Amino acid sequence: MLNVVHLNSNLPWRGGEQQVFYLTAWLQAQGHRSVVFCPPHSALYQRTQARGLPCVGLPMRHELDLVAAWQLGHYLRQQRVDILHMHTPHAHTIGLLASLLAPRTRLVVARRSDFVPARHWLNRYKYTRPRLHYVAVSNAVRQVLLASGIEARRVETVYSGIDLQRFADIAAAPPLFPAGTRVLGTVGHLAGQKGQRYLLEAMALLVQDEPQIGMVLAGDGDLRATLEAQVAALGLQAQVRFTGFRHDILRLMQGFDIFVFSSYLEGLGTAILDAMALGKPVVATRAGGIPEAVADGVTGLLVPPRDPQALAAALCHLLQHPAQARSFGMAGRQRVEQLFTAERMASETLRVYEQRLAALPTLPAMAHEC
Repeated sequence: MLNVVHLNSNLPWRGGEQQVFYLTAWLQAQGHRSVVFCPPHSALYQRTQARGLPCVGLPMRHELDLVAAWQLGHYLRQQRVDILHMHTPHAHTIGLLASLLAPRTRLVVARRSDFVPARHWLNRYKYTRPRLHYVAVSNAVRQVLLASGIEARRVETVYSGIDLQRFADIAAAPPLFPAGTRVLGTVGHLAGQKGQRYLLEAMALLVQDEPQIGMVLAGDGDLRATLEAQVAALGLQAQVRFTGFRHDILRLMQGFDIFVFSSYLEGLGTAILDAMALGKPVVATRAGGIPEAVADGVTGLLVPPRDPQALAAALCHLLQHPAQARSFGMAGRQRVEQLFTAERMASETLRVYEQRLAALPTLPAMAHEC
């Protein structure tokens, strides 16, 4: 039986937190000890508590929170934790500091972003520690880490996964548009790298030829007011709906005719996996790990990032070819079943843990008392 701690510093619920939740639940079911450390007022804390999964509230005020690092390090040492899995950038730093008190604990870092870490002293320190092993959510993210100077033997690719049981018998939420409207939809944090501004520009082009369409932007973020102002400037108030964060996101997505994803930086995109599991055709950008999820011409269409014209053309094509759109949707569901299940993600992560425990020498008992 392994003794694993997961460290996550994020407050909202996003794709990364969903992966921590799935991984913890699966490890527990397999007989391993798996405990989540996260802020006590975070969405992850609330959901793990509600599920009855082991969870410890750990306030993390900032990336160099020495109090949080000491508390975690004391736990790692006293409980003789085998693996510390750090799931966010701030968790990476705090966990690395905590590990100074627990030299026996093996260290694993999840990497979900496909941008190169900034070159300042803290990143130079925390990304080059020899005890670290990385789990990248896509080969694209793995290549970014390799390009940053991390040795290939210290980076594994493990795709994110979803729980297919959640997708059985999903009824669509009440419609947001009049009957007969074909609905395009996206889900994600309203942030610059998600590229929603280019999606709205594409929508302005698309309505010129396809007036009976609507666009749903699900999610919240700092750019919401900016994007709402863009909608007004483009005259798209009748065609665009902002929903904010939705607890019934799968029911909302069930009402989409086409799922669209416009990121120009993306590790993989778990919202894409959700859409494919629902049998939705996908139009997305050829950015980061997205081409590893969406098979171009098989489960959807890929276009260059930050290209509204190409995005509009791909959406128009699928609107005008519904049979092909249905075929993409069915193929997408099959692809998720083959490559992107929560069980596969968790079992491959466990394999990484076991490899780390086998690869590193056991420290002498006296090291535990240093």
